[in-house]
Formats: sequence, structure tokens, C-alpha cells
Amino acid sequence: MPLLSLLLACTTPKSEDLPAPLLVPAPVWMEDGEGSYTLDGDTIIHADADSRAVADLLAEALRPATGLPLEVALDSAAEGGLRLELDPSLDLPAEGYTLDVFEDSVVIAARDTAGLFYGTQTFRQLLPPEAWSGTAVEGTAWSVPVVSIEDSPRFAWRGAMIDVARHFFGVEEMERQIDLLAMHKLNRLHLHLTDDQGWRIEILSWPLLAEVGGSTQVGGGEGGYYTQGDYVALVDYAAERHITVVPEIDFPGHAHAALASYGELNESGTPVDLYTGEGVISTPLWLEGPATAGFVADVLGEVAALTPGEWIHVGGDEAVGVAPEDYAAFLVEMQAVVSAEGKTLAGWDEIGVVPLAPPFLAQHWFDEANARDAVTRGGQLVASPAEHAYLDMEHDTAADYGQIWAGRVNVQDAYDWDPVPAGLDEADVVGLEGAMWAEFIDSRERLDFMLWPRLAAHAEVGWSASEAREWEDFRTRLGSHGARLDVLDVGYYQSRQVDWVHP
Repeated sequence: MPLLSLLLACTTPKSEDLPAPLLVPAPVWMEDGEGSYTLDGDTIIHADADSRAVADLLAEALRPATGLPLEVALDSAAEGGLRLELDPSLDLPAEGYTLDVFEDSVVIAARDTAGLFYGTQTFRQLLPPEAWSGTAVEGTAWSVPVVSIEDSPRFAWRGAMIDVARHFFGVEEMERQIDLLAMHKLNRLHLHLTDDQGWRIEILSWPLLAEVGGSTQVGGGEGGYYTQGDYVALVDYAAERHITVVPEIDFPGHAHAALASYGELNESGTPVDLYTGEGVISTPLWLEGPATAGFVADVLGEVAALTPGEWIHVGGDEAVGVAPEDYAAFLVEMQAVVSAEGKTLAGWDEIGVVPLAPPFLAQHWFDEANARDAVTRGGQLVASPAEHAYLDMEHDTAADYGQIWAGRVNVQDAYDWDPVPAGLDEADVVGLEGAMWAEFIDSRERLDFMLWPRLAAHAEVGWSASEAREWEDFRTRLGSHGARLDVLDVGYYQSRQVDWVHP
């Protein structure tokens, strides 16, 4: 060997080869290389004006654990460091990205900011689990393996429904859950804002809905509600992380909290007593009441004005005591109100029997015949079949918490299914949601325990092509992913189906 080469070999350290990354959800294509890239005090995140927000979020996420300055510079063409490239001409699907790690730089490229954001989430998973810490971590090398990734989602709608009506969760807790959704590339947060036991959003034209209807919850207690300012802040926080909030105002059933707030919504003319029980009760809206149409228009109008997303969910489920013809006429009227506000109507699969005008979304939870009827009428489906996607169900026989009316839903049940029902086309289904009903969920600890890790399984079902998914591979990656959840202090259920790896 020539002397100069020998000297260089002796004085220049070789980049460490790190283990192949175990990512959740798995990317569409990944090729490992040799060596690694390490963040240090000189690392700069290069961006342009359009990608600056994504770069800032990445820097803010990594600074606490690493203690590194991670300056963001508006010079996306610069060499070295972390470079975010936003190029609408790239031949990538919506929300897709490429991520290339070299020994001297990292390049994340996408045609839209959502894809760029998801690329940064993958980059964060390439780092040691301690990188997810909110406080400084000493003695860790912030290295990622050399790798090339090309990635994009199967479905446009990848979400979670969280019921804040039965038990209320405030802005801080919901922001925490939004961060966890974003980590897993989930992009819809469906908020079940109203039900028999609680009304959780301020309506200025009908203030008693929140003041009275939001004053309690299942089992009693003080309840709570989002002011309009709270709701807007939550919507904005989600949007920064490329999550669209889908508000649900459940009509004509599950309306007891509204009927307890205003007597004119009842045929008797007087408010009913507040309800703090667990089950469904037969107190629907008085559909023939002279105040009802204006009430519905006011409520949906205010919620639509606060919601930049395309969809307003109107429930439509379990309308106990409502005649089918009255139910159908009411849903058609609600669709007209929602459409007049420039939004698209969504509802549970019971709406499939109604002659609604496309476009609309039917969320399949119970009756597949209703879901198929919705598709026949020109609607599309959001898949939330209870046997796979209802997260208030017990995990398994070892878990001591949850319901079992739809059976137990373990991690493999949450993973091994296809959102597209047999006989329907991929285009008939916009995506899926895990549904967290909160009759018994009254704390952060219980919310974490029931949501995670099953929502991580749903994230991969929504992101990855069905033919690319395999349970044994997923359970291995999920076991390592548990270390990230540990660092984030997520109280997830440690299923016996998974060999968990802890930091």
C-alpha cells in the first residue's frame, strides 16, 4: 500500500456499520448500505422557504435529546448535513418521499410537504430510540445507517377516532396523541365530540350545549369541553403535523346531552336529565320540532367554519326509536346543510341505506351490507370493522380491561386484515380508522393501554400494500419499536404475541 494511503487508513476512522433499521410502518422499498451518518454540533438542516416548517419541526424534535443546535438554514442546495428537498415534479405518489443516507449527508425529497414530513419521521426512527426523549441524553452517538428508502402510502385516509364525549380529554392530552399519530404516519384524527353523556365543543349560538351538556361524563364527574379557541388550536396543531381533524356531531341518535341542554329540542318542551350511564338510550332529536332544523344548521355551520378539513361526520348510528323514513329524510337534510358549508358528509355505516348524493363517506363498523349499499349509491368507505378496529375491546385473555361484545382484538387481529371487503375495489375504500370508544376510558393510562400498540398495527395496514405485509416480520419490528414508545413514556399494552425490546 502506498505510504499516503496507509497513513490515511490509520488516521481516518471508518464509519460504523449499524444494524438494519426496523421501521414501523415498513417502507415500500429499502436498501441497506455500508457505514453510517452521525449528527453532531456542526450539523445543519438545509431547507427552502416551502419546507422550512417541516425542517423546524424536525429540529425542535431532535434538540431536547441530542443537545445539538441543529440550525435550520434556508439553502436547500447546500452540500452536507440534512437536506430537505421539496420538488412538485418528482415522480412520487402523494405523501411519498425518498430518503438517502450517505456517510457525509442525508437527503429527504418529496413532491409535497406531507411526504417530506413523513420522510423526517422515518429519519427519526433510524436514530437510536433515545432520540425520542424530551430531555437530554448523555453518552449516545446520534448515528443512522447508510440506507436508501422510497416510500408512499397505500391509502389516503389513515386515522384514529377518539371518543371525547363519554370521557373528556383536554387539549394537552390530545396534542400528545397527535404526536404519536404523526410518528406512525397516521393522518386523520376523528373526534367524537357529542354523545348521550357529553357535548364537548362550544357552540356560540347555543351556549348551553357545552355549559350544561358538557358538565358531566360517564360515571359522573366534571366533564369538560373545548372552547372554540381550544378546538382551533387543536386543529392547527394537528395540521402542522399533516393530520386533518374530522369532527363528529352525532345526530339524530346519541343526542341526549343536547336534549338535556335545551327543552325546545324535546317534544315535551323541557330538558331531560343529564345522563351519566354507559349504554345507548333512546332519546333522539325531536325531528319534527320547530327548532330542530335551525339548531342542526347552526351547530353544523359553526363546526364547519372552525374546521378547514373537507369532512364533517354526522354520526347517524344507533338512531333508536326513529322511523326509517324519518331517519332517511333527516340525513338527506343534513347532507344539504353540510354541502352548503362546502364540506363532505361522513357517517357510520347505517347511512348506507339512505339515498345520499355522492360524494359521501360511510364508516363501516358493524353491518357490511350497509357499507356495500353505500358504495352502490356512489359513496366510499372508511374501514373500522369492530372485530379488527374497535380499540375498546380487550386485547386478549391476559388483559384485565376492555369490552368483548365484538370479541377480543389482539395485535395480530389489528394487523391481519384488509380494509377492502371482498368483492369491492380498492377505489371504493379511502382508508381505515382505529376507533377508541371511551365509556370506560377515564385516564391517560387507560387511553394509552387501549390505543397502543394496536394503532401501530393499523398504521402499517393503512400505509403498506397488503401483499407486502407479513405478521412475523411486523411483530419483530414492533418489538423493537416498543423501545421508542418506552422513551416516550407511552403506557402501551405489552402483548405476549410480541417479543419486546426495551432500552
